[in-house]
Amino acid sequence: MAAISRRRVLAGLGGAAAGAALAGCAGNASASDDSTITVMNWEALDGSPYPKVFDAFTRATGKKIKYQFAASGSDYWVKCRTVLGASNPPDLMRIDDDFVASYAKTGRLHDLRDFMRESGLHEADYFATVYNNARQPDGSYVGWSLGMQPRVLFYNKTMFKEAGVPLPPTTWTDEGWKWADFLDAAKKLSLPDKRWGACVLDDSGFEMIFTVNNGGTGRWSKDGRRFTLADPADAEGYQFVADLTCEHDAQPRWSELQQDGKGAEMFAAGQIGMIQRVSTFVDFFRQNVKDFEWDIAPIPGQVRQQTYANQIVFAIPAKAAHKEQAWQLLHYLTSTPGATGFAKAGAFVPGLRSAADGITASGGGGSPRHMGLMLEAANNAVLPGRVVEVQQALQIYRPALDDVRNCRASASDVLGRLRPEIEEIIG
Repeated sequence: MAAISRRRVLAGLGGAAAGAALAGCAGNASASDDSTITVMNWEALDGSPYPKVFDAFTRATGKKIKYQFAASGSDYWVKCRTVLGASNPPDLMRIDDDFVASYAKTGRLHDLRDFMRESGLHEADYFATVYNNARQPDGSYVGWSLGMQPRVLFYNKTMFKEAGVPLPPTTWTDEGWKWADFLDAAKKLSLPDKRWGACVLDDSGFEMIFTVNNGGTGRWSKDGRRFTLADPADAEGYQFVADLTCEHDAQPRWSELQQDGKGAEMFAAGQIGMIQRVSTFVDFFRQNVKDFEWDIAPIPGQVRQQTYANQIVFAIPAKAAHKEQAWQLLHYLTSTPGATGFAKAGAFVPGLRSAADGITASGGGGSPRHMGLMLEAANNAVLPGRVVEVQQALQIYRPALDDVRNCRASASDVLGRLRPEIEEIIG
């Protein structure tokens, strides 16, 4: 298999490119130039769904878009803090959905409530987790989500058939698809030193999925003041994922998954039977899986059967020069014209329910056959509690959990020890 670049694996995107409607990427438009809207994002344009939708916006409004591909990963977090503190930030910028509460606390994001009210938005028209994603306790909206990338299981259908293992469900049900069924399939698909039945450990979303589905709350309490990952049900869910490796040898070792994108690369090479990933990886696997048939399946259930989705959140900085124009673009991206375009591209599930149905037709007859599961996953996505000091908390507890991932300690012991420190930070 050809080498797979880090950025391609993480974002499903390539280098720099632009549609005809897009202006250059350097600098911001002047405050007096209200015909150009600057947009900052961590995704490069090439291979993304943005150019076609941006071009359609320009044709409809006459306004150009100056796109700034700023950085990726943690470098983008630094970039966000820098531009929000500057006097000339972009008009519209993507923010990490985990950090919405952190940015809201700074007061450097514009409250969108008036824009939303004037645009006649109705919560019933959107997935609840999308509509309420950036809503703050005081009712303000410091961002607006284009849609979400729900997590599902991608599985090697050929491997299942050759091993004589029953296929997972094709609809969002846990009938015959509880944790015990998932574990049984993972163990039967595994061959020592050759292949593994499952790969969940390297997708941090499992901290929400396997904890909530075990009857817990996930990483944080709803009010964001308690470190509920340390609660018994949540710690047990975390341990279940670690034990796929530690007890059952049905998942690659944590040390083997440290290279960015390694799990996805191993799945594409036929070395993993089931892998948990966000919906974005549909495009990646379509391009990189060559030797077997694959499909998607629901997350296995336990007490509940829910998933966790990445949100594509954009915000207007408080100091943006063209707030009304920025909202005009953001509203376009999240209403029928833009949302329909994104659904056709199949990159993510648009927040607008009426447009999201179009994602089921984005497969073009190839893999995955059951693309409709993405909509069911979106309907079963959990909205987590929000923490203001989330970055500091993550930097402490995730490295500490390496002992659990490396089979040297139990989740309950490590999380219980961390709880007082984390709750002092977030409380």
